[in-house]
Amino acid sequence: MAIVALTSLMSTLELEFLQSTPRPRSRVSLDEDESGLMGCLRGLMCCLLKHKPSVSLYGQVETLHEKLCSLQTFLRKFKRRGGGAKINDLEIKIRDFALKAEDHIEIQISNYLVAKDGGHPQNASEELHQTLREAAQNAAELLEMLNEEDDEVKMVGPENVMLSGSSQSQCFEGRIMVGRHRDRTSINRFLFEKGYRRGVIAIVGMMGIGKTCLARSIYNHPSVASHFQVRTWITLPQEYQHVNQTLRDLLSSISGVEPVATYIPSLSPLQLKIYQRLGSGRYLIVLDNLWDNSAWQHIERCFPRGDRNRILITTTHFNEKSYAGIKFFKHNMVFLDPKESWDLFCNILSPKESMAPKFEKIRSEVLEKCEGLPQLIVEVAKRLSKCNNIQQEWKKIEKEVELLGVLDRSVLARIYNQLSKYVNVCFLYFGVFPKRSEISVKTLIRLWVAEGFVELLEHKELENVAYEYLKVLVDRNLVFISRWSSNGKIKTCKMHGSLHTFCVGEAQKGGILCAVNIMQFPGVSLNAFANSCRWLSLYTHSFDYYVLFDTINSRSIFFFNENPEISVPLKLLRVLASVPPPFFRRMQMHFGDFIFLRYISVAQWFEGLDYIVSINSNLQTLVVSGNEPQATVRLPSKIWESPQLRHLELGNSYTVDPPSVDKKNFQTLSWVSPTYCQKEMYNKLPKLKALKIFLKDELELNCTCGSSSNPIILDNLDYLEGLEKLTISVSIDCTVTLQNQSMFPFQLKELRLSGLNLSEGHLTVIGMLPQLYVLKLENSFHGKVWEVSEGGFRRLRFLLLEAKNLEQLKANTYSFPYLQHLGLRFCYCLEKIPQCFAYSSFLRSIELKQCSPSVVAAAKQILEGRYRIRRRNFKIKIDGSEYEESQYPQVEMTWPRSQ
Repeated sequence: MAIVALTSLMSTLELEFLQSTPRPRSRVSLDEDESGLMGCLRGLMCCLLKHKPSVSLYGQVETLHEKLCSLQTFLRKFKRRGGGAKINDLEIKIRDFALKAEDHIEIQISNYLVAKDGGHPQNASEELHQTLREAAQNAAELLEMLNEEDDEVKMVGPENVMLSGSSQSQCFEGRIMVGRHRDRTSINRFLFEKGYRRGVIAIVGMMGIGKTCLARSIYNHPSVASHFQVRTWITLPQEYQHVNQTLRDLLSSISGVEPVATYIPSLSPLQLKIYQRLGSGRYLIVLDNLWDNSAWQHIERCFPRGDRNRILITTTHFNEKSYAGIKFFKHNMVFLDPKESWDLFCNILSPKESMAPKFEKIRSEVLEKCEGLPQLIVEVAKRLSKCNNIQQEWKKIEKEVELLGVLDRSVLARIYNQLSKYVNVCFLYFGVFPKRSEISVKTLIRLWVAEGFVELLEHKELENVAYEYLKVLVDRNLVFISRWSSNGKIKTCKMHGSLHTFCVGEAQKGGILCAVNIMQFPGVSLNAFANSCRWLSLYTHSFDYYVLFDTINSRSIFFFNENPEISVPLKLLRVLASVPPPFFRRMQMHFGDFIFLRYISVAQWFEGLDYIVSINSNLQTLVVSGNEPQATVRLPSKIWESPQLRHLELGNSYTVDPPSVDKKNFQTLSWVSPTYCQKEMYNKLPKLKALKIFLKDELELNCTCGSSSNPIILDNLDYLEGLEKLTISVSIDCTVTLQNQSMFPFQLKELRLSGLNLSEGHLTVIGMLPQLYVLKLENSFHGKVWEVSEGGFRRLRFLLLEAKNLEQLKANTYSFPYLQHLGLRFCYCLEKIPQCFAYSSFLRSIELKQCSPSVVAAAKQILEGRYRIRRRNFKIKIDGSEYEESQYPQVEMTWPRSQ
């Protein structure tokens, strides 16, 4: 799509030309006084100035960038209006222009570097200047076309859309509300609660999840009808443009209520009439389908703050800032579980129970494809209830669901176009992953950064900005959290199949993505797809997506299958994800092939990878997965030669020598041998945030300490002042200890120690770390008694303790005051759980694995005690079985922000 192509081109200009920090070899960094090129490309500007071009290179880049910004602004404005045939044609032209311009610019940069190595960069520098000038001219012509189109729209004037509040959003009329017992219980508790005068209840969830149906079941319940003197339901339009129309609908719905004489000068006459009528009794107002939170600002002043008045809204996005100063309750709706899904399916079929067994053969397939989305379940059930051949009809429906989905594409497009330009692109990027796959957030963020989708903001790490983008998508119910990490951040996420279908369709329609179905081409070369898109993703799916064949240079390739036969041009690649080693062996590699490569992840190390990494000056992330039970392989130090490397993650089968030069932007290192954990290495990694230290085999042990009988001593970690996450793991039978008890960095937030030999003194020092949120002690404390020092672990939220010899854990009410999760594993000798956990108002869960019977009994007593005193949102997990307070709804864990 044009927005994606423009964002990518602008990011390339910013990365290669406009950053203030020089990048060796590939990036062109330009001084404002045009005095020359920084780093390896300084000679390029010299050539340009020598030949006295009419406009400097810096001026060409800046002009082009400004025009691209204008194109993007105009395009987003037209898209939000709904566009038209002419705008769609212009969008295609803009997309093609941006894709080709980026290709030409990067090819010219690559040609210059190759020519420079040969000593003849003059012609290449002139061609780059010419390419930039032509791109700026083409952008200006497109901008003029958009300006002309904008003038035509202004002459015609905006459409006068009449908005009505009388229509109802889709609900499942005549059917019993299936499931949602917890939802109703939770909302009713707030609905009837005393103690404040006016409150807002927000039912939040993705399209089709049943927000309106839930609200309707609450609204129509007899207890609600008898409690509120005034009830009214307003369904807001999808495009909120005219406030007065909604206010008139609201006034009309309460016209029979006797007004109370009140005058408030700040209200308009229409607002005042509503205020006066609602002031006569306790009211419940339902605002269904609140698409835009700004609408709330226009109508909330009409609602008096009377005794126990309530406003119930349904929305896909609840912006808490818009409700500042108002008591509100946000209820996030979740997908139906398999049992609830099947109950709903059978309920839609027929009142006759005898119909359900006919569909048992396709039950698992239906549940898998519908993924707990009520709207999809209802649509499938309605279709199948009218057919004779169930299997045949289901195959037809399944294909339609996979290819088209059931959600309103026009509504999805409107939501999509409301996102910022960077988040907009990140949303479409989910199409490169297989449908229904669980995606690592760490991987996703690094890919976004590598693609250039993350805005460069002063004093903010790119990864932090990207995480904020993800939270925007989660807040708008476009992406869902699968698992939380122990530090309270999102660990993995998923996208519902219906939304994934939209992402793939939009990206493929725009010529950006090609999702090749490996199932259709077993053992066959896929080279025909190599130049058909920017994002080439190879994975198995049920049905072929539409593929737009065009001559577009691939920028990113994703291998979700072992080794498909495919060869692609390497010259402009940015991302190679999950690459099987045979792929590289088939390719003929040259110096200029990897200038722009920023992300590589491979299943295992192979000969030649050090060459690829060392010649690449843009590489940000290198992941080598291998976690095989074999001797540790020491990798060549050439890995460190890539100047932009930020993340180096090696499986525990590999280790690497420390860098010989400073790596000022480096953030993640795993795994590294204890041999290299010295002050000299730490000083070369001043911004290191995550470090994993691993000791595996006897050979490494002998290299480290001379013999297996001597202890391995770790020290000097306190030199890593910015370190936030530390893992030390020992997988062999040896003694590893810490020489200096105060060796841990002061800003440490997560600490995992496995196989060490800690004393109580070490634990006391660890407890004093002011920022520590997560502590995992796995077979690292071998004492029989651990008496937690008073005032320790003041901010700890997550504690995992694996201690086979521990008999007593002594703690009081001042120990672990904010702990939310307690995990005990293999605590065979532990007598009991300290009573302080039973009375903690912050504790949310206890997880036990192979613990003593007395500990299991104590955990169940804690659960029962919290039930009696009505402390909510607590559960225990014992050897895989969960127990929780079924009377209360389970609410997602909330994590306080770092102070």
